[in-house]
Amino acid sequence: MNKITMILMALLLLSGTLACGFTVRAPDIDIQVPTLQVGEMQDERRSIPLAGAESAAVEILFGAGDLEIEAGTSDELFSGHFRYNVERWEPQITHGDDVLSIKQGGHEEDWAIPTGMTRNEWDLEFSPEIPLEMDITLGAGEGSLDFTGLQLAALDVDMGAGDFTLRFDEPNEIEMEQLTLDTGASKLDVRRVGNASPKQMKLQGGVGDITLDLTGAWARSAEVRITTGVGSLTLRLPDDVGVRVETEGGLSHVEASGLKREGNLYVNDAFGEVEPELRVYITTGVGGVRLIGVSNE
Repeated sequence: MNKITMILMALLLLSGTLACGFTVRAPDIDIQVPTLQVGEMQDERRSIPLAGAESAAVEILFGAGDLEIEAGTSDELFSGHFRYNVERWEPQITHGDDVLSIKQGGHEEDWAIPTGMTRNEWDLEFSPEIPLEMDITLGAGEGSLDFTGLQLAALDVDMGAGDFTLRFDEPNEIEMEQLTLDTGASKLDVRRVGNASPKQMKLQGGVGDITLDLTGAWARSAEVRITTGVGSLTLRLPDDVGVRVETEGGLSHVEASGLKREGNLYVNDAFGEVEPELRVYITTGVGGVRLIGVSNE
């Protein structure tokens, strides 16, 4: 299923109360539109013990609804609370060969119009005791993804449409090689990336407003590459590491405070003077770019 199809399906599933089913009729046209049956609210809890695991790859596929992620207890690899009212959305959870897969049921089925108000709410917790590589795909909705306290070796988040917040409020205990964020038509707020300290970061934005806070306890120099389509981009840049920002393309207006401009380059006072350094490359479409140098507290 491609990303555009997934977004369209998710937006349909997030729609309000609709008719139970209908037929589209026009001259020489008779199309049966499939429906998605909304039923009683289901409330389930699932967990998987840590059981001596030394690391894990985590795959999450969430179609539409409300998603929360945070650090859990030391004796469980995973704990989840699931609430949903579409039977075929029952979560599919598998664990083997150090891979934990959590998928929304029915995500590969044909699209359909819901017969009522749908609800799909996941609260997921993961062990802070072992290194994790996380691959998360979100269709549409709202999400609070709090990675504070988790040992992240790599993180890849692919978002469709909605309003999502990612945060890293404490320093990562291990080295993160790659942080990749891909958003379709979303409002995205990413906080304290420096605490994650990825060696490389890539952010691909489609349509929407993005706030990227690069403050935090950077443990190493890093390269950050950002590509945006239509919308606004705000970067909060720390003053205690060297920062160099290069912008190009598009019809965007760049507004900078706390940095010095040198052509299409913007640098802070610490650049070339202290380590680590952040080298940020921004390619824009249409919209505004704000670069804000802030005290890294």
